[in-house]
Amino acid sequence: MIKLVFTINRETLQFLVKDKNVYYTDRKWKNWVQCIPKDPTLIKKILMSRNKIPLTLVRLFDLSEKEQAEYDNAKDDDALSSIIIRDAKLRGLLLVRKEVE
Repeated sequence: MIKLVFTINRETLQFLVKDKNVYYTDRKWKNWVQCIPKDPTLIKKILMSRNKIPLTLVRLFDLSEKEQAEYDNAKDDDALSSIIIRDAKLRGLLLVRKEVE
């Protein structure tokens, strides 16, 4: 299990990589949300939040076919976390901490 903590615009985002699944949380979510593979109820959860959670979060986890194949072909959690770190840096996030358990 690998926990990644990022910041962007003084906002903290956390990702958890466990058994080749990626979970996400921030200060607005109470619990971890599965983002890769995408939770089928994610859009419903965002809509039911009544604009507490921005709809842009859905676009954050939309992956192209090439990106999805790259995530699917990752050998283990460490390789998957490296891909997440690379993609996060491309989107302007700063890595604060990487915890390996």
